[in-house]
Order: sequence, then structure tokens, then C-alpha cells
Amino acid sequence: MIALFDVASGAKVGRITEPQLQALIGWMEEESLEDRDYYLTAEDCELMEEQGIDPSLITVLREALKGREDMDIRYQSE
Repeated sequence: MIALFDVASGAKVGRITEPQLQALIGWMEEESLEDRDYYLTAEDCELMEEQGIDPSLITVLREALKGREDMDIRYQSE
């Protein structure tokens, strides 16, 4: 499993599978091959949903946002 963290607080905000991580990596913009941080917006979740991305991944991301419009998330293997 892959843990997702709120970069600002360091709090764990969710868990996703390796295939879900690959979908997220494919969607998000990476600044380098070592990049593990992503800027996530509520609009990203809506667009991913429209593109048919795994609904359970989108649920985890929306729960991580907790009503915020945006946040930085980081992932790490567990």
C-alpha cells in the first residue's frame, strides 16, 4: 500500500494501491523523476472523475482535501 500525507501538516490523509498511485502519477505533473509531492485541487478530482479514473482513488483524494480547495500531498510506500 501507498500512504498519502498532507505536506503542510505531515498528517497521513489516506492509503492507495500501487495501480492507483500509477494513475495519480499519470495525471499529476512531476517536476522530476524523484518527485513525490503533488499539488491537488478539488477541480483535479472533478476532472479525474470525468476522465474515468478509479472512483475509489478519487474518494481518497476528496477525503484528503477535507473540503479545502487545494493542498500539497506526498506519497510514500508503507
